[in-house]
Amino acid sequence: MNWNMIISGFIIVVIKVAGMTVFLLYFPQVFGKSNDSFIPTESYGTTNVQNVSQIFGRNNESIMPTRSYGTGCPKDWDLHQGRCFFFSTSESSWNNSRDHCATRGSTLAVVDTLEKLKYLQDIADAEKYFVGLTRQPGGKRWRWVNNSAFNGNVTNENQNFHCVTIGLTKTFDAASCDISYRWICERTPR
Repeated sequence: MNWNMIISGFIIVVIKVAGMTVFLLYFPQVFGKSNDSFIPTESYGTTNVQNVSQIFGRNNESIMPTRSYGTGCPKDWDLHQGRCFFFSTSESSWNNSRDHCATRGSTLAVVDTLEKLKYLQDIADAEKYFVGLTRQPGGKRWRWVNNSAFNGNVTNENQNFHCVTIGLTKTFDAASCDISYRWICERTPR
């Protein structure tokens, strides 16, 4: 029997076990600090079959359970600080984006806190997303879609743009309302 081969094999097994243990201990920290983003995709007694309303494009949304008992966000929406957010994967003009949100019982996102801005910008990353901030042509005052005043700064606002995006630059950026970007909808959980 070759003891060198046995000892070498044993050392390799110990190294693999130690590596796997370290991986499992630090795995949650690599992909997020908590389990907040976990949303079950199936409920008891169902199979992985698409909702019929989704197949035929009807507006009957399926509500997904969230971390908070008694509340829910529609499928493909994220719950954050008691609000549901939808990040589109397609692009459209600001008006079409606003209309899309309205058909889903929501509005374009109203980013009225620094914490909400940070959360949305972290998700948006390098993509530009329309939010619910606009001004009338020829006007100087920016207003949210809920008609509340905006007291911050908007970059490129002197370029005759009347809508706003977030993402990419980590600021509120004035943008043409007619150019297609992704969008963020916001609503109250049910």
